Amino acid sequence: MNILFFGLTSIALYSLGTTYQALIYFRKTPSKPFCALLLGLIAAAAHSTMTYGLISLNGGLDLSFFNASSLFASLIVAVLLIVSVQRPTHNLFLVAYPIAIATIICALLFDANPENLTYENSGILSHIILSVLAYSVFTLAAGQALLLYLQNKQLKTNYTSLLIKNLPPLQTMEALLFEMIWAGLILLTLGIISGTIFIDDLFAQHLVHKTILSIIAWLIFSSLLIGRQLKGWRGITASKWTLWGCLFLMLGYFGSKLVIELIL
Repeated sequence: MNILFFGLTSIALYSLGTTYQALIYFRKTPSKPFCALLLGLIAAAAHSTMTYGLISLNGGLDLSFFNASSLFASLIVAVLLIVSVQRPTHNLFLVAYPIAIATIICALLFDANPENLTYENSGILSHIILSVLAYSVFTLAAGQALLLYLQNKQLKTNYTSLLIKNLPPLQTMEALLFEMIWAGLILLTLGIISGTIFIDDLFAQHLVHKTILSIIAWLIFSSLLIGRQLKGWRGITASKWTLWGCLFLMLGYFGSKLVIELIL
């Protein structure tokens, strides 16, 4: 497999997609959802193929920092493409595509300490898949929460910017945020449960930090959903809780990997 070819192809397509979305954002060209979706799908396919070539090992996976970042970014784009078919999330491509480009470049140029993860049964693999999917959905929720926060701030000051003109109505933005949180929380719950069942010692080795911070994130998101039902939390409050939960979740995985593989 020519990893470099697929990497460069995905960079070129993501760059083209970013440019196209920027032109739509600034009202320089009309939106053509099918073209944008097709371009994104081809870019994501090339990105996923490159990532598979990097992480696949005989009997295991190399989920070192940069490889994991590339896998994580490819899943974010894939989930966003799926969601965008039915939901107004196209503005998030302006963030997701550049992040994907950065992870591809780093994965191609830099080497971290290899983390050869072998799995003896499908249980460990299911835990990995569920966890990475949960991180991907919550990352999209963080982007949505940030947009919702800015939208609330500008509406309260009666400031109508280009951002406000490009975003859906406030109620639609809030509904979409909580849909993402529900989906992410279900995946995170299943990931934690599968880890408890299939990993012999969840608090062994370097898993203790990931486990504790993931549980803290789970409590934050659960509290937000309870507060939504009981006290009607919304708007800026919901945005802040979402961003805090995503921060703990990202620290739990990428923060610990950054320190262990690249600093220590």
